Amino acid sequence: MQIKNFQKLTLTNHNLTAYMSNFNILQNKDIIFPHEETTSDNHITNEIIKSSVIVLGATFQSISDEITIDDKIFILDGHHRTKFIIANSIDEYFEVVFLDIDKVNIESHNSELNMDVDIFFNGIISKKGFSIDNLSPYFIEVNDVKYFAKDISSIEELYLFKKELLSDSIISPLQNIKKSNKPIVNFTPITSKDFSSNFVFPYKSTWITPRFDV
Repeated sequence: MQIKNFQKLTLTNHNLTAYMSNFNILQNKDIIFPHEETTSDNHITNEIIKSSVIVLGATFQSISDEITIDDKIFILDGHHRTKFIIANSIDEYFEVVFLDIDKVNIESHNSELNMDVDIFFNGIISKKGFSIDNLSPYFIEVNDVKYFAKDISSIEELYLFKKELLSDSIISPLQNIKKSNKPIVNFTPITSKDFSSNFVFPYKSTWITPRFDV
């Protein structure tokens, strides 16, 4: 697709390409995909969507007087706002930042552990086959100690386990810029290559920078 109305942004990471544009979310909803689930408790309003920036990840094909990008765009920040726009059929243009999806920094979104670490290890993750001695690309990290999965064979499976932990209130999301007195839990970070139109990761799976919400 082509984007003709845009402004290049200067970021501290000079290797990252970013452009601001006015973009019609509703008219392009068929090529915009979430990478995370949303929650019903989000308090999105018309005022919020008009006063904040939605961040989209794209693959840039060419850049000249217009930008050409692949017809598959992933939401990096603004899942609830995008869902609100589409659900309410708001046929308007909104401020959007397009980022090179393969160059953004994707970290595991922090979680707080709501129980004792020993109970968490002995009562939950060890029974799921996690151990510091396993050889696996998939892990749960608790206070900088990695426990590797023996029986998990994909990043999707790992994050479905995270969803179980969230649903059972064993862990709670915590912004990566915030501190906590509780143990911090992380998971193998998702990469842009893991984003798919066929699978949506659980709520608060990623912490993506740069951010445009402050």
